[in-house]
Amino acid sequence: GQNLRIVIEGNPVMRSIIVSSFAVLAAVAAVSVTPASAQISITHGGGNVNVAKGALSEADQSATTLGGLAKGHGVAITNGGNNRNIASGPLSFAGQDTTTLGGTALGHGLSVTSGGYNSNIAKGFGSAATQSTLTLGGTAYGHGKSFTSGGYNSNLAGGAFSSANQQVATVGGTASRYGLNSVSGGMNKNAALGFGSSASQSVFTGGQ
Repeated sequence: GQNLRIVIEGNPVMRSIIVSSFAVLAAVAAVSVTPASAQISITHGGGNVNVAKGALSEADQSATTLGGLAKGHGVAITNGGNNRNIASGPLSFAGQDTTTLGGTALGHGLSVTSGGYNSNIAKGFGSAATQSTLTLGGTAYGHGKSFTSGGYNSNLAGGAFSSANQQVATVGGTASRYGLNSVSGGMNKNAALGFGSSASQSVFTGGQ
């Protein structure tokens, strides 16, 4: 099979979930020209680590993972989560954007998509932490099963003037007639610790 992984780095401003959605649609249009074909398609784009240390540190990380296509009782497994982004220093800033699009399994297939388990941490005086996670489930045709997990994310800002913001959107995949569609997007943690700290969290979980 052929898998595609796109990693975008160096963006100082976090993309919103809406912008990430447009990026996914554009990537899907590109992939549809030459789709991947295999009995088992495994795409692993997660497990990335980004660390910035120092008084004026800044860390930005953006990862996009697109699942492949498995035919004939196929299995499509897409893992774009488990990313770590850390900024440590008096004026640290940490930003992370993770987008995962599940693959497609045809003929009594199984599609498993995991985009969660991301960690974003900013430590230090005046720290700020921002995280955006978008997980779109895959598609299973012909009595198929689609499992989508985008939760279990943690976002932490620790410092006197810390600020933490987290956006998590998990949209279930598609299972055709007589299929099974399972979606999980919860168990997220968002915290701001320190004098003058603030924390906000937005979580959306829905099916198709």
